[in-house]
Amino acid sequence: MEFDQRRKPDIRISTPLQQVSSVVATRDFLLRLINPKVTPRIPREVRREARALLRHYPPADQLRPALEQILDEQNS
Repeated sequence: MEFDQRRKPDIRISTPLQQVSSVVATRDFLLRLINPKVTPRIPREVRREARALLRHYPPADQLRPALEQILDEQNS
């Protein structure tokens, strides 16, 4: 099944807290993807892409506070 990038998935996140949790969970998922002990049999190209995306993520201890601060500023 091919993913159509022009069509946005119908995903609704109702609260800022859920948005923050989603970004944190995405980071955790990418970390699992790059670890062959946790996720064996993942193609090399998928691991490479996950690693490239993680390169710009803040460290775990800074991620949630940074996102919450941005959302607070937007809602003020």
